[in-house]
Amino acid sequence: MGEKAYGLLDNLVEVFWTAWNSTCPSLRYGVSTSLLGEAKGVYRNRLHNLPSECLEYDLLLKKGYLKEKHWVYAIFMAAAESLPLLYKECTRKEILQSVLAKVSLGASSKLLDNLNDEIHTVEEAYNSLENYLSALRTGESEKKCSSPVERAESSACEMASWIYQYVDCNVPAFNLYLDDCTKLVEGQIMSLKHKEKRWPSLCEYVGSIAEKSIGDVWIDCDLCQFDLLDEQLITLKKANEYIFKSSLVYDDVQDIYEDIRTRSVNSAVLLGCERGTITLDDLVEMECSDVVSLLEESGILKDVIHLADALFLKGVDLLMQVDDPRIDMKALIRSFRFVRLFNLRKLLMRNKDFWTLKQFLASFTDFKYVRGQIPLQMFRLANPEFQGMDRNRHRYTGEYERGRYTYSPLYS
Repeated sequence: MGEKAYGLLDNLVEVFWTAWNSTCPSLRYGVSTSLLGEAKGVYRNRLHNLPSECLEYDLLLKKGYLKEKHWVYAIFMAAAESLPLLYKECTRKEILQSVLAKVSLGASSKLLDNLNDEIHTVEEAYNSLENYLSALRTGESEKKCSSPVERAESSACEMASWIYQYVDCNVPAFNLYLDDCTKLVEGQIMSLKHKEKRWPSLCEYVGSIAEKSIGDVWIDCDLCQFDLLDEQLITLKKANEYIFKSSLVYDDVQDIYEDIRTRSVNSAVLLGCERGTITLDDLVEMECSDVVSLLEESGILKDVIHLADALFLKGVDLLMQVDDPRIDMKALIRSFRFVRLFNLRKLLMRNKDFWTLKQFLASFTDFKYVRGQIPLQMFRLANPEFQGMDRNRHRYTGEYERGRYTYSPLYS
């Protein structure tokens, strides 16, 4: 499926989502579209005025290091969460700053990931991540400009330094931001080490390697707008963490061909190896399409979608515990729904089958169908606190049937 088809689907989803949320106070049509338009204009201007040590924006696009849709999507996703969270507490300018900080995080990390996956040696990737961490934590980084690739790395670090400019350094959440930046980069370094030496188990991947998700730093950009951190905001942060972990696992299914080609750690490959469907040697000796066929035919890819759903629903369940009048909860839950919808749209365009369509449309339901599909193994991977527990001794009012977990509260 071509880029135009993906673009059409994305535009339709965006229009539908904007209209669907027009009844939410924080996401009224005029408010959201105005913020989106301003954020796109400001960010495009910054990209076209990168310092001379950086690779120009047009060349980043031309060389395929970055796609414009990466930061445009990030703006939409950022606004979808920042508006419900901040609309009562912050000025429009402050909300815009949070959106731009999150966009800078998404775009810079995507650019650096592309360089590290496709071009850099492992040692070069380590060095680039250390430089990137400095940009995130201090707003300063070493500018390298001896080659187009080094200049592209400088572009990523420059974009990361903008985050430091946008967040408030004098609030409690800034300490969380600093810690989470370190955790983010350490997770990416850990992933590189596994790629170079020993691959992790799927349990290890879910528990620690998935820390390479940008989710914690992402929400910190919003939390830095609050003068105080309370239990409600900490619970919200935890919910967001699981939503982003789920996105990483959804991406593993969408990116399976690319990850096999680059030998990147991927949860579907890990599960396939653990079940004996494939071996790591198959990634080298077999055609990529044949490996993917084995994973599809054995149900591995579907189970990884179920694992992503289990992580997603854990985030939703945590969000339902938040009771904070400052937050437009209806809008925030719908924004989380949109994250799942957005994650599955590429898979739908690739598979074009009824099963994937049902998963896609389930984002608009109460998730009863989604919960009922999750195998017990995938549920326990997402909820390690239930390992070894009697199945009747858990905090949810559901039950296990035929090895699957069912629970279906109605979410607005």
